Order: sequence, then structure tokens, then C-alpha cells
Amino acid sequence: MELSPNLNVSTLRLLQESPYVMLKKNHDQLSGNDKYEGYIVELAAEIAKHVGYHYKLKVVSDGKYGARDPETKMWNGMVGELVYGKADVAVAPLTITLVREEVIDFSKPFMSLGISIMIKKPTKSKPGVFSFLDPLAYEIWMCIVFAYIGVSVVLFLVSRFSPYEWHAEDYEEGADPQTPTQPTGPGAELQSGQSSGQQGQNQQNQEQTNEFGIFNSLWFSLGAFMQQGCDISPR
Repeated sequence: MELSPNLNVSTLRLLQESPYVMLKKNHDQLSGNDKYEGYIVELAAEIAKHVGYHYKLKVVSDGKYGARDPETKMWNGMVGELVYGKADVAVAPLTITLVREEVIDFSKPFMSLGISIMIKKPTKSKPGVFSFLDPLAYEIWMCIVFAYIGVSVVLFLVSRFSPYEWHAEDYEEGADPQTPTQPTGPGAELQSGQSSGQQGQNQQNQEQTNEFGIFNSLWFSLGAFMQQGCDISPR
């Protein structure tokens, strides 16, 4: 922060926090700025040499960085002393927030710290037969199994009551009752009568089948879960 050269003595508010601001071991025998040591104390001394001003170091009375009371809208801590004119400059590891920027000015950050999340290092273990189940919890796998069975049962029940899933099939392979031969020429009436009888017999040999039994329903649900195709599909 740039200070005016006309400023003879300014008050710097500090917050006692190691390693930024600390009291010296023999601080009882010292007075003024000599009682303090730390990174911020040395930084303030270097800035004073370049700018050319005198300053007094004082610790914040309530020991807080500064927050605004939601009811009274009053500031406390280091920010409050700047807002109400009790201090000229405050030097501390203060977080820059939007609410604080509305009432005070921040200088360039003199230190940047990366925030990281620390977790315990996992212990190495030999992979087992069911190690592929480790990415998901036991409860999630149980929910997947119940959902798979439930969808299969619902698909089976719907196919039982849907008329579009039923179709006729012959007992004998290769029989095609839908395309009877129509005779022509002499003896056509006799052959036609025989053909009609054969067609009636074929109709008796037909039965209603449904491809979506319980096993096919389970297979179709498994293929959909694995994002794979299937030979049959519901109508």
C-alpha cells in the first residue's frame, strides 16, 4: 500500500499470530516496536525504510480479524479499527472478501497460500476376487441388484398382459399355415377341400407364445444395464 510522504507517524494494527507477529522472549524488558518480531514486523520495517515514515505497532484489542455484525452492521476487529479511524494501516494474513472490500482497500498480497485437502494415505492391500466391487459401497450394489430384479419383473408382467407380445407358432418346424396352396385344373374342387381340411388342422397345431418370459426379461434388463444390444425387444 502506498503511503503519503507527509504522514509522519502512522499506527499499524497487528494481530498476534505465529510466525507473522510474535512477542520476543524478553518483551517485558522492551518497549514500543522492539517488543515484536516476525515476518510482518520485518516487512513493515522494510516498507518504512523505502517510503520514509515512522509507525507504531499495536495489537488489535479484541484479537479478531474483522467481521460485520448482521444486526447492528458494525465492524469489529482489525477491519473495524480501520473503518472507524483507530488505525491507519493493518498488516496481517487477512483474507480478501467482497464484504471487506466494500469498506477498506487491500494492497497486493504479500503471500499466497494454496488451500489443499489432506486425506490419509490408503494402505496397500492385495486385490481379491471381488475387488471390482470396491468403487461402490455395499448399499449401492444392493440397490442396483434390487432395481435390476424389479425392472425385470415389471417387464415380465407387462408382457404377460400386453396383446402385442403374443404371437402364434406351429408345433412342427417348417409349417406355414398362412400360405396354403390353391390348386388349379381338373380335380381342383377335391384338392381345395383337402387344402381347407389341412388348413384347419394347421390352425389346431398352432399355439400362442410370448418371447418375454422371466429369463428373457432378466436377460434384456441385464443387456440394457450393460449398454449392450439384445436379439429381442419389447413391443
